[in-house]
Amino acid sequence: MAEVIFFMHDWPSGLCRQGIGMKGFFAGHSTFVQLGILMGCLLTGMFFFSLVSLVFSEFLTYSGDAPVRILRLVQLVSSVSVMLIPSLLAAWLCSEHPGEFLHLRGLPDARLLGWITLTVLLISPAISLTAHLNMQLRLPDSMAPLETWMREMEDFAAEAVGKMTAEKGLFPLLTNLVVIALFAALAEEFLFRGTLFSLIWKSFRSPHVAIWLTAVIFSAIHCQFYGFLPRMLLGAYLGYLLCWTKNLWAPVFAHFLNNAVVVAALSNRSLQENPFFAEELAPNDLGWFSAVAGIALALFAGCMWRIYTENKTA
Repeated sequence: MAEVIFFMHDWPSGLCRQGIGMKGFFAGHSTFVQLGILMGCLLTGMFFFSLVSLVFSEFLTYSGDAPVRILRLVQLVSSVSVMLIPSLLAAWLCSEHPGEFLHLRGLPDARLLGWITLTVLLISPAISLTAHLNMQLRLPDSMAPLETWMREMEDFAAEAVGKMTAEKGLFPLLTNLVVIALFAALAEEFLFRGTLFSLIWKSFRSPHVAIWLTAVIFSAIHCQFYGFLPRMLLGAYLGYLLCWTKNLWAPVFAHFLNNAVVVAALSNRSLQENPFFAEELAPNDLGWFSAVAGIALALFAGCMWRIYTENKTA
């Protein structure tokens, strides 16, 4: 009996030691196995989120004055449970040094943050132009059901974001910046430029393959065909930031800044009508906007070269 009591008393600390012992448990396994571990973590997170969503759906049925707040809460839980925690857990299980595995270093200095801010602003016109061109693409008639489904997915996502950004005032804006901009950036970067990028890089031994393959997966997982190309280019830009700075906080900051600009634009009707923030360009704006995008892209390339050279010698 005394042995049973001692075991029950020691059970929490024993469980903690067992959890710590799982650190790097799959570090020596193949990349295929580690990708399976990541997939298992993601599926577990999705299962948990689906349970939480059922609770929220019941709450929404009986609460008519809180749908926007619930949408924000669902968005936050989705980012944390579906992406952030699974990516951290997979990194913990697949590496004895998860911080190095995720390229977590000190926060970038003010100089690097300044260059990143410039690159985010300069690449925005090219991203917008690519989005406009992507909107003109149409799938073959044989794939009409798939195109309809992807359009519905995009409309659903746009409607949810539209509801969250429709509220006026400082508090809704700050809340949207935290939920839509900050936590989405953290979750997606830890998953894609963190865990997934490291596993693909380990497998192919080529940073360029890892950057572009991760960018394709990053864009495809959103299930939004009409935003596939601009999101893929954004993913590649974030991948090169990680590759050249060796610091995950660099793409996290860039991703947050990009999201914050979008949130600010969606929260202001006059900005929504501006060609630089509109979802689709008017035909008479296409010529001059393309010229501006070309010039900005050239300046962007110069800034990225500066980031590359400064961090190469660092």
